[in-house]
Amino acid sequence: MTSFVRGSYRLLILALLESSVMHGYQILKHLEGLTGQRPKISTLYSILKDMERSGLLRSRVEDARRIYQLTEKGRQVLYEFRSRLGDGALRILEFIVRPRAAVDH
Repeated sequence: MTSFVRGSYRLLILALLESSVMHGYQILKHLEGLTGQRPKISTLYSILKDMERSGLLRSRVEDARRIYQLTEKGRQVLYEFRSRLGDGALRILEFIVRPRAAVDH
């Protein structure tokens, strides 16, 4: 479960920053609330730094805190995920989460 959640962090961060800017601790708290798991701070900042290098996010220092915001490229990646994979991802998650009767081959 942990690796599934960890693999979702990038998309979750894009979605979190879609409507507002946040500093790292805010992102951390939102991720914890959404996933039920608290990412290591070093893991989170490594992901944020990588996403910034990739052009998905930009940051600035404001009141001694680094504030992150989505770039146009980040919006496009999120949009593409939603339009191309969103429905399929929802079907996959629904299939995984819902209990099923035994399947005959």
